Amino acid sequence: MENKINYKTLLDFSKGKYSYNEYLDIKHWFTNVRNDIEVEEQLFNQWQGFSDSANTKSLHSIFEKIQYNILLEEKKNEKGKSIWQYYRQVAAILIPLIAISASLYFFTKPSQTTAQAWLEINVPEGARIEFLLPDSTSGWLNSGAKLKYPVEFTSHRKVELMGEAFFNVKHREHSDFTVGVKDMNIKVLGTKFNVSAYANEAVTEIVLKEGKVEVKGKTATFNQVLHPGEKISYNHEKNSLDKLAVDPNIYSAWTSGYLVIDNEPLEQAAKKLERWYGVEISIQDESLKKFRFKATFKEESLDEVLRFIAMTTPITYKIETRGQDSNGILKKKQVIIKLKR
Repeated sequence: MENKINYKTLLDFSKGKYSYNEYLDIKHWFTNVRNDIEVEEQLFNQWQGFSDSANTKSLHSIFEKIQYNILLEEKKNEKGKSIWQYYRQVAAILIPLIAISASLYFFTKPSQTTAQAWLEINVPEGARIEFLLPDSTSGWLNSGAKLKYPVEFTSHRKVELMGEAFFNVKHREHSDFTVGVKDMNIKVLGTKFNVSAYANEAVTEIVLKEGKVEVKGKTATFNQVLHPGEKISYNHEKNSLDKLAVDPNIYSAWTSGYLVIDNEPLEQAAKKLERWYGVEISIQDESLKKFRFKATFKEESLDEVLRFIAMTTPITYKIETRGQDSNGILKKKQVIIKLKR
């Protein structure tokens, strides 16, 4: 199977239908194919031809399941062996194939008894992806988010998040599910909720759509229970906690491709635009930063969004040509916003 792969076997493997020899073939293929761009492109193109319904969501989900099954077989057959070097090779071939260039890699995390294998999904700025965890919990990751989760869940399911995500947690009797973010732990049994916890932002937000969650501070002392239609905002710089009623659909609209600015100050809206379009925005006048506005966008370009903002607020803007750094790598697109005079 050096540079060829049976796609039906690959699909069956992702569903857990495979013989031991098929497992060895697939492991051999992933181990020996090394970041060959031509082979990767061929694999993606042939995969699309193999399945009429092939898309970034299904491809990402299928490869996650393949990786999960490989890890389980490795755990069965090579207990105690470090998997870091081998799975870096797996990730090298998978990175260009996973939807919208999200990177997924493997690492070991020490526990009290043995090293535990974890996966991490990194979403580049300007992208959003759908994920499926080994316990059938699903959801979405927003631009710039990172999600870490174990290859195999125990009775206490826990994941770690940096950034924004929407979770649809699979209910399991006597098996709680915890999302750890920088400020707090969010404990649930089965529910749908949105959490935003970016490393460079002072405020962490949790919005509950269905079910019930318990929120506990890691360093600050607070313990809150959220019900549907409620939001908790914790400012770790001010050590302040706010709880209020909201429309949860506004906070999860991004999972359907909607960029919603809900009466937010321009400074906060600019951060959303930076992540959504993968750009850097500089607001030149302090008076503009607190100017609030409302808008909902879907599939508009950055220029179209900025033109709309310029029609409804007293601003002018300029999108500068992308430059290169000292290594010849393209920098992010720069947007300059000024007060209209």
